[in-house]
Amino acid sequence: MTNNQYRDLTLLEITSDVMLAIACDSSASIGRKNNDSVQIDPEVVAACCLRVPLFELLCVGAEPISIVDVIGNEYEPTGKRMIAGIKSEMKKAGLSELPLNGSTEENMVTTMSSLGITVTGKFNEKFVKPVIKATDYLFQLGSPYVGNEVIENLSTLCDYQDLYELKQEVSVVDLLPVGSKGIKYEGDLMAEENGLTLDFYEPENSELKKSAGPSTVVLVAVSNEHKEEFIKKHPQLIELGQFKNK
Repeated sequence: MTNNQYRDLTLLEITSDVMLAIACDSSASIGRKNNDSVQIDPEVVAACCLRVPLFELLCVGAEPISIVDVIGNEYEPTGKRMIAGIKSEMKKAGLSELPLNGSTEENMVTTMSSLGITVTGKFNEKFVKPVIKATDYLFQLGSPYVGNEVIENLSTLCDYQDLYELKQEVSVVDLLPVGSKGIKYEGDLMAEENGLTLDFYEPENSELKKSAGPSTVVLVAVSNEHKEEFIKKHPQLIELGQFKNK
């Protein structure tokens, strides 16, 4: 068995025909505990925490096959509510039948919320890293939200159906969810992975460096050849810039 890192994923080559991908996320001091910095229902916290690793797997084409939660709080009531949020998000993603396992903290009294989630996925075909070419373009799906902004905009966040549709597009070269490091960091990472630079149209736009919290933005690399067709089909996406040779 061999393993390597790709972006925030751990890739495990079990056999020549089987490769697994593992993604995870954590959340702390967000919930309904007395010492939580952000007060929000545990169901929402857990749903957003699960969203991150699911987006990471789906963007590279891995099929989620199992979910494990590590809840650093008591089962009743906090853990129970978190698990309800996880199951709600699984249903939203069309993954209700996946096995869900985990644990809660029953020995200690906790005053801050804590949650970790790990999702394992598998590739139905051999994984090939996407190749972005100079003259390809970068688009933005969703808006960068963090903290209370996520709660205020829950109904309008980019969702799983968006990802499923984009993965089927011949024009889409690569997908990358954005988290706390922001759009510019992740866009430059996509360029660097391909030996390119990224020419942002508005490099001083503060939105480019803002945290996108629980993957509220997905970057979409689109081939130059299919750009106009892509824009017609997805007018809601924002064109951010173009990839160029160094």
